Amino acid sequence: MTAAKHQTTHPRQIAPSMPMGFENLLHHSPTPSPPPRRTSTSPRYHLHIRQQPIAARACGAGDRDRRPIDPPPIVQMLLTDFEPNLEEDIDIMQDPRFTVGCLLFPVLSSSARDADGEHAMREDRRGSHRSEAPGQSTPLLSGKAFVSPFHVQADPDPDTAPAHPTSVEEYHGAMKLALENQKQQQQSSPPATFFIFSDLSVRTAGLYRLQFRLMNWGNVEDTGVSMPILAEAWSEPFRVYPAKDFPGMRDSSLLTEGLKELGFVELKTRGKGKGKGRRTGR
Repeated sequence: MTAAKHQTTHPRQIAPSMPMGFENLLHHSPTPSPPPRRTSTSPRYHLHIRQQPIAARACGAGDRDRRPIDPPPIVQMLLTDFEPNLEEDIDIMQDPRFTVGCLLFPVLSSSARDADGEHAMREDRRGSHRSEAPGQSTPLLSGKAFVSPFHVQADPDPDTAPAHPTSVEEYHGAMKLALENQKQQQQSSPPATFFIFSDLSVRTAGLYRLQFRLMNWGNVEDTGVSMPILAEAWSEPFRVYPAKDFPGMRDSSLLTEGLKELGFVELKTRGKGKGKGRRTGR
């Protein structure tokens, strides 16, 4: 399949007009806890972190010094009881009005140890979005923190593709999930919708987690009410290193390479042994 044909799967860009309440999400102020969540009435939507962040080099204060998180976080939208042959479900997966926002939270190691002797981990909810110093307020996270969906007709890495959840009871759900996985392996690669954070940078060294929240700004236009959070997911903790300690960029995953080939040109790929600097194992 040609590159041009692949590019037809890229959704329309979000219109420049900003729905009511959306500006507050884009320019949030530091709060003692994450922004209040308005729970959705629909249990259909789920976020799955398909590619976890692992490390990053702390970037400078200027916008020109960008050190993207490595590998780029990739989030996938899943639907309960998704039917690939149902036009309504495909329309949902291809809806360009979806967006996923990303928030950054420092993680602190507690001095107290738990019963297993490991350091307990907790998110620091105080001043988590900005670095506070006398006379200044600098965002810790820079780059595109709200992204549009990228829909593909076939998952570029089907071996790691998650199954869509089911609404049946636990026992029957486990059985159905096994059957769906077996069926998926026998069929061609399923369609998928991704939210790709290709240029996120963190300004200060430390340990962090990312929180991803799924929204649909079409709800604001259609109903005039505030935007609900449809689903959310937390990344695993990842380390941001000072420049002298950064181990170097990793080789690109099959998923990253495949998404770029399918038309997401903002992704930068690195072949085996082509990453710069010192490298650590995957």
